[in-house]
Amino acid sequence: MKLDKLKTYGGIVGKFVELQNYDVVKYEGLTDKPFGKILALQHILKFYRFQYFGPVKSSETFYDTPNDILNKAGIVLSRIQEDDRVFFKVAQSSNLKASSQRVFSHKVGIKDTIKDHAFYLVDGIKSIFSTPIYIDLENVLKNVVPKVSIFINANVYKVISGSGFRAYLCLEEIRYENYETKRQHKSNGMTVKLAGPSQYLTEFKAFNDSIKKYCKEFIEVHDNIYEHAKILTKKIDAKQIKLDKKKAKEKIANANLDN
Repeated sequence: MKLDKLKTYGGIVGKFVELQNYDVVKYEGLTDKPFGKILALQHILKFYRFQYFGPVKSSETFYDTPNDILNKAGIVLSRIQEDDRVFFKVAQSSNLKASSQRVFSHKVGIKDTIKDHAFYLVDGIKSIFSTPIYIDLENVLKNVVPKVSIFINANVYKVISGSGFRAYLCLEEIRYENYETKRQHKSNGMTVKLAGPSQYLTEFKAFNDSIKKYCKEFIEVHDNIYEHAKILTKKIDAKQIKLDKKKAKEKIANANLDN
């Protein structure tokens, strides 16, 4: 089930894809059960109707060498699986927050590894960057390891209005796994994607403003998904946790004294 709006360019084995970021908004749930008020929005916003579209299961794993050579070179490499479709994606880290980003997508078999396709991925990386890269990319790609994975089970609703506005509302159960820190984090999230032409961007913004007004159980995520995953699964500083607990106890004690 393809939800992204893509513009594809011809090229070498694989393809170049332009991903639009201005018509996608991501949210993190702040409670264990945040979806109730989202689905109730159609009773508050009478102009909109929610139609169940179906389930989507996906995962994305980000790769780098143990000493982060790709990251230092501004390269983001990941493996994406959507149901039975698998492809490797290459992007520039500097463009992850831009309004649009040009990436290289290389479709592979479900059991294929990065080592199996290193030759094509090297060509993809070199074609994305306008400046020469002076590292042995083929050797680097043969030594990458998984860094972070994001697993998503989503129920997707199509948002429809009488004006012709269309959007996808993806209610997500997310599991983040960091292979370096050995930490996992589970949460609920949501992705809202414009499904129509750019002329509906104003209404898309208004719809998201309504989410922020009526659904306080969600907060908008401004980090790209890779950085967001690393933040949620970063190494825990035991000393800092102990200090935070001490400060919390002191705050409670002072509040009791004031009362």
